[in-house]
Amino acid sequence: MDIDAELMFECLIYLNLFYFPVFATCETVMTIAKYKSIIDTPYIGQDAAVVFTRLVSELTKILLYRKFKEEKRNLVTGIAVFFTCITISGLVYTFFIQNPVLKLEHILNSLTVILALTEVGFGVLQLALKCFRKNPYY
Repeated sequence: MDIDAELMFECLIYLNLFYFPVFATCETVMTIAKYKSIIDTPYIGQDAAVVFTRLVSELTKILLYRKFKEEKRNLVTGIAVFFTCITISGLVYTFFIQNPVLKLEHILNSLTVILALTEVGFGVLQLALKCFRKNPYY
């Protein structure tokens, strides 16, 4: 069975293009709600910095990949995997260090973890399989 990691990676970026607005809106609203709430959130500035770093990282990844995928596919895939790793590190912060974490944050971040780990997996496979063969589909 042949694996077309390039096609899968592009499909995951495309899927992320539709998931990102929901994720960005919810994360922004939840951060503002935590800031305004009566519940003690001792490190809200640090939490907000991590959230907005994740959002900027994801947006940069999507925009760079969509713009430069035709010219420098391997380079832009490597950069996209790097930005996805930044997102994963932000998610690790949210799951294990941030306090309090809302239930909606757990749900959205769980979906993001699945998407991000799959992107990293297929991105690394795409870069690794380039060494062995290339089947152009376009």
